[in-house]
Amino acid sequence: MNTTTIAALAIIPLAQHKGPDGSLTVIPGPGPGGLGIGIRRVFTITNVPSGGTRGDHAHKDCIQVVVCLHGRVTVVIDDGRESTTIVLDDAAKGLFIPPGLWNHLTFDGPDTLIAVFCDQDFDHDEYLRDRKSYLVFKGL
Repeated sequence: MNTTTIAALAIIPLAQHKGPDGSLTVIPGPGPGGLGIGIRRVFTITNVPSGGTRGDHAHKDCIQVVVCLHGRVTVVIDDGRESTTIVLDDAAKGLFIPPGLWNHLTFDGPDTLIAVFCDQDFDHDEYLRDRKSYLVFKGL
């Protein structure tokens, strides 16, 4: 049984240096002031049509930090009892998602680009993609 609640979500501020030649966003490592995880895997998602969705799953063990590098994505997170909605539209903030929380992402358009930083390698068996199985995992 997993008892993680939406209270465990966190917005992580990322250092961003802006100038006339563009913006540089720093994705720090696991140390103090960092993402809070050792990064084992990074993937990006882009070219999702306006209103298109991704996610609709939870992780048993994997911690993720989601950063919207360009555009806007609306993230709905729930713990089986409560939910919250977070809009990511600034590369200077990351959403820390611990294991055991269901996520659903809605993209504003195909130019939206997100990066997801994970503390685990990909493992198909680590995903909870069925809502009923998720609620059993949560003990609900």
